[in-house]
Amino acid sequence: MRILDAADAVFVRRGIDGARMQEIADRARVNKALLHYYFKSKAGLARAVWLRIASSFVPGVLQMLGSDLPLKDKIDGFVNAYHTTLTRHPYLLAFAIWESARRPDIVRDFYSAERGKAARKMIGTLQRQLDAQAHVTDTPPVPAEQFLVTLVGSCLFPFASRSMLTEVLGLGPRALKRFMDQRRRDLPAFLKRALEL
Repeated sequence: MRILDAADAVFVRRGIDGARMQEIADRARVNKALLHYYFKSKAGLARAVWLRIASSFVPGVLQMLGSDLPLKDKIDGFVNAYHTTLTRHPYLLAFAIWESARRPDIVRDFYSAERGKAARKMIGTLQRQLDAQAHVTDTPPVPAEQFLVTLVGSCLFPFASRSMLTEVLGLGPRALKRFMDQRRRDLPAFLKRALEL
């Protein structure tokens, strides 16, 4: 949809707070009143953009993690998918965290019966793979839920804390990009070493 494409492009440049509905309307070549008719507010439009991106991203990730791919390939695929999505849509993470904390119904609505079933299948598959790896390495098994939260958190934190990283690590824009690209390459190896894969 042209309006959602326009909103995404403006949100990427200005963030949700800095975006103006008139700029989005102009970019989409529609009347501003039409934006308000369909989406009521900028927050409603941002929610629609988030749902569209999440709907194109999450099912594939759930399917991949719930598949019979080797665990090491799942780690590579997950890190790559998250990094790619958050690099293209940098405003998305803050919006998703804020909205899901403020309005948990958005998450409940998104994880409908079908997606919820896929998520539970994914957890079961991951647990079998983690148990098999623990058996091979003679180490305590890792709960799949803990593994998943560590995997997600490791991917999300650098994006959520970009401004803090620039200050603490003394990184300018180019150095920050190099740091994020390096993390994209190094994180899978780090996680695989932790599981002795």
